[in-house]
Amino acid sequence: MPVAIGKKNVILQSFEEEKNQLAIKLLSLKDKTLLLTFKVLFDDLTKPTKKISKTQYNKEIDAAVKRVRAGKSISNDEVMNEMDQW
Repeated sequence: MPVAIGKKNVILQSFEEEKNQLAIKLLSLKDKTLLLTFKVLFDDLTKPTKKISKTQYNKEIDAAVKRVRAGKSISNDEVMNEMDQW
């Protein structure tokens, strides 16, 4: 049930109402690519995650540092410029 809060009577909806509204919006999508993008995102967010060991974590961090030092990365500005082209 929605609850009114504050001077402007902001309506806070329950989690179930929010979830239902999101489902309706997703069902109304016409763009298949966008829908598949949401599916991949939700699948990734809802699958159980396996914890990794401290050793594996450090190994992944070291590999990332090597990639950055080797110039195999892009700057935030480059990312923003690429996004502007979308």
